[in-house]
Amino acid sequence: METFKKTPTAEITLENFQREQLRTILKLTQAINDNIHAPDLYHQFFQILKNQLGTDQVGIYKFDQTWQKELLETNGKPAPSLRQIENFVKDFSTFESPKSLEINFLEGFTHVIPVYHKFQILAIILIGESQLLSILKPKEILEYIQILANIIIVAIENKRLYKREVEKKQLDKDIDLASKIQNMLIPNNLPKNKLYEFSGLYLPFKGIGGDYYDVIHINKNEFLFCIADISGKGIAAALVMANLQASLSALVGLNLNPIDMWKRLNRKIYSITKGDSFITLFAAKYNILTRTLEYLNAGHNPPVLISADGKQKFLKTGCTLLGAFEELPKIELGQEIIGSNTTILCYTDGLTELENNDLEQYGMDRLSKFCQKNHKYGTDIFIKILHEDISKFKENRLFNDDISVLACKFL
Repeated sequence: METFKKTPTAEITLENFQREQLRTILKLTQAINDNIHAPDLYHQFFQILKNQLGTDQVGIYKFDQTWQKELLETNGKPAPSLRQIENFVKDFSTFESPKSLEINFLEGFTHVIPVYHKFQILAIILIGESQLLSILKPKEILEYIQILANIIIVAIENKRLYKREVEKKQLDKDIDLASKIQNMLIPNNLPKNKLYEFSGLYLPFKGIGGDYYDVIHINKNEFLFCIADISGKGIAAALVMANLQASLSALVGLNLNPIDMWKRLNRKIYSITKGDSFITLFAAKYNILTRTLEYLNAGHNPPVLISADGKQKFLKTGCTLLGAFEELPKIELGQEIIGSNTTILCYTDGLTELENNDLEQYGMDRLSKFCQKNHKYGTDIFIKILHEDISKFKENRLFNDDISVLACKFL
């Protein structure tokens, strides 16, 4: 880009200045087309005002949620604070044309020029004393400065908005990919045979969530099923969930003592999150020969065990949540002998805390009554009816959390 040469004061006439305006505007548009970075454009703007107007005091303040200083040249004079700028704009929030300022207002600047974009004030330009303003008509000169400022700042704003849109599209692609990968970690086909059957429901809050459930076979006579809820939302929670899935699968294959396994899993989660995120988990190992269920509840919503006669029991025994402490302070395992036609419903708190239009929560009482009424069904029908029930309950309220449900029936 060409440099902006200083015009000798002796040559300054209105006609000369008007010719210089056209050349300057052409140079600026060429610079913008050449993709000059914002700081360089601001510097070019200052050089134009310095060389053509004879001022060495220029300030550019731009609004993007808050007022920010983009350029400030004061020639050693005091600079206005951002609070002064904010208060000034509040007082003159509707001005559209350049204004002359009172002496010593805004630390000696003599003129303020607004820049609008789509009817919103985008920036203000502060101008100090100028040789040219004292020689020629101030109105035409200030309007010219306003045109230059609009060209530069609106171009920069459009580039910023375009960049933000490109970044948003890329982020949307990343989230969509992460959602697809996460959905691959949630099993679609859960086991069903003559001895037991599983069905699941997974409703992520915003396409990608922090809930997890699975059924992991240990050997021909034993398997482990689990459900977990990772604190937080979005990609960060999904990454922790992926680590949980990988770590748990690896530890189950080592055939460790149960207490040691849960301690090692906790240490693994803590090494990832450093206590900033945690996991509530319910996991149970079932032996099909002895019909023994050994389980751990790590701070999770207690699953509901419904026996064939409709009696209910909540599976609460366990320890504190995982990942909050480097070492689990205490672990206690629960144990149940599972009779025929027993159903266990595992769920995350997104289900019980689901709200309707009256901000009433679905709650444990409603869930318990649902289980009492529908436990004799197979798990596919049970989950289908539960999905219909919560959809009807929430009316037109949006989900406010991930919802995951794992239903198990022991035949």
